Amino acid sequence: MKKSIIALAVAGALTAPIAAQADATLYGSLRLNLSNYDSTGLDFTDNASRIGIKGSTELFSGAKAIFQWEQFVSTETGALGYQKTQGNGGRLASIGITGDFGTVNAGRQWSPFAIWTVFPTDILVNSDNSGNTGYQPGLHRLSNTVAYISPAMNGLQVAAVLIANNNDKAATSSAAIATQADVDAGNAATVGQVFNKTTTASDDSEDLDAYNLAVKYSVDGLTLAASTIGLEPSGQSVNSVAASYTTGGLYVAARYQDDETAGAGNEDSYELAAKYTMDKTTVAANFIDNDNVADDAYSLEVSQKLGKAATAFVGYYDKGADDSLAVGYRVDF
Repeated sequence: MKKSIIALAVAGALTAPIAAQADATLYGSLRLNLSNYDSTGLDFTDNASRIGIKGSTELFSGAKAIFQWEQFVSTETGALGYQKTQGNGGRLASIGITGDFGTVNAGRQWSPFAIWTVFPTDILVNSDNSGNTGYQPGLHRLSNTVAYISPAMNGLQVAAVLIANNNDKAATSSAAIATQADVDAGNAATVGQVFNKTTTASDDSEDLDAYNLAVKYSVDGLTLAASTIGLEPSGQSVNSVAASYTTGGLYVAARYQDDETAGAGNEDSYELAAKYTMDKTTVAANFIDNDNVADDAYSLEVSQKLGKAATAFVGYYDKGADDSLAVGYRVDF
């Protein structure tokens, strides 16, 4: 109740006419991390903290209008933004409709690629765990989109996202797609430009810049998913599959990705992840093999729930050339 009252107050200050008629919830996660990388030494940093407002309002048809706005917030500066993108605080901003027919959403939102084929192996509490992730960071949140996700039909769901961004910037190639190195280096010129890449005279007539098609099937603790992302007019694609299984306190997952946008040739990457939860303690590990990275990466992490919304962790993260020990604390609300 208190959370809803606060959310309505915040939302009212931003968009009073809308929030007054909607059920809005303020949410977020503040995260601090003390790490010791081989390359940089001891560092006390923010760990991808964020704050947002989400909610819904009834439509005359019986369906619901939905909305979500989410920003990075830095525990280092107290301001909106995330240090690794040099103040680029935008995460999510979308509106849509949901009902028995499924969900239609537009704006900046999570991609089915991320939700169904990346997140199953993204199980560590530490967001800054390993640079060899094997997936394009700019593909997990998409801008300039219209998306449809079907309801579950005997465990089967399908999703389609269309991306259209008519821009007239200086010509460049698909190399402008953000890599993990860009994110780690804080290269704001490329971070987040996966689908906002520039156009040339030859492709100004393209009606569609990119698309994401995905399918997921879940039954008895087992989930299988596949996704393909196509970039127009280059014809390049990013294809991925994932599988996960839950039984009792044990969770295991695996994913494979074929990325045609990675430099001069394809990049294949594989990831394995597992965790086991005993009461309030979780032990998690992952392993990543990325063709375009010289060394494999792996992580081992132990996290402890301190309350309903507070978690502490300690972990070892091997990036190949740059290892790290880290301890952290986060509070979700």
